[in-house]
Amino acid sequence: MLKHLSRPRYGTYQRGVVSCSKCGSPIHIHKLHTLHEEFSVSCPKCGNRGHYAKRALGIELMPERRKKPRSQ
Repeated sequence: MLKHLSRPRYGTYQRGVVSCSKCGSPIHIHKLHTLHEEFSVSCPKCGNRGHYAKRALGIELMPERRKKPRSQ
């Protein structure tokens, strides 16, 4: 597993982003550790299915989606 794809710290999560080859809209990928070196995803906007390389994947750090903090 690649080290830069692991979760950085509590309060954030990572998602991958590629651009659609037809319309250019972003395609978000949430399970980065399950991707192969080449993968195929369909665009949510235009429906075009494209083949992408893992090295073309951009990484976004997103804030935690949880609204309320965990009770301890």
